[in-house]
Amino acid sequence: MRARAAFHAVWPPALLAAALLLVWERAARSGVLPAFVLPAPSDVATRAVEAAPTLVPHVATTLTEAGLGLLVGVAAGGLLAVATAASTWLSRAVGPLVTVTQTIPSIVLAPLLVLWMGFGLAPKVVVVALTVFFPVLVSATAAMREADGALADMVRGLGGGRLRTLVVVRVPAALPGALAGLRVAATYAIGAAVVAEYLAASSGLGVVVQRARKSYDVELVLVAIAAVSVLTALVYVVVDLVCRGALPWQRR
Repeated sequence: MRARAAFHAVWPPALLAAALLLVWERAARSGVLPAFVLPAPSDVATRAVEAAPTLVPHVATTLTEAGLGLLVGVAAGGLLAVATAASTWLSRAVGPLVTVTQTIPSIVLAPLLVLWMGFGLAPKVVVVALTVFFPVLVSATAAMREADGALADMVRGLGGGRLRTLVVVRVPAALPGALAGLRVAATYAIGAAVVAEYLAASSGLGVVVQRARKSYDVELVLVAIAAVSVLTALVYVVVDLVCRGALPWQRR
């Protein structure tokens, strides 16, 4: 039954994607789409095979930046959510400031981060962390606020203080919401790393896109875009598996 359900879930988008690729191929081969504007998928696939050996280090760099940034952003967002739930004063003081900071796109801060931290790995990790920080913080904070009030009252009635209520009731109740925010954040990590690489980097998929753009290598640009999509899907699948493992009672 599960295999059948999985098949029925997969084949419609797969069929649509195949149809779109076929239309794209026919349009490119017939001359409707010039090769310098949008090359045929078969040509892009050939270019991907040719460029694969040189792309591996760039993929590794982008994946490292995204992975580290995701870990740092999730840790920071989760800890701040717990801290604001534990202290009403801190929640009132920090909440508005964090919201205001989100009006500044994290990529705008990238030049400053490069000046402060250099051209290495650190500024890219910080950009990714800033990008994923807010979804995790908001989802975890909202989940803790919506925790079962009856359970919290029961813990307090049994002599538990604010810290005990936080640990026993609010943090466990916030776990599903926080992990939902983590899933959303996972979709941003690779893209944030690539955009950060546009500004100052010597390796990464963002560097590949920049170099290919300057040399008008449209095929390589599309190969890099495809790699970004695959990496984003891979990161999301890994995060989703981790979330499912952390919430075994919700697998169904």
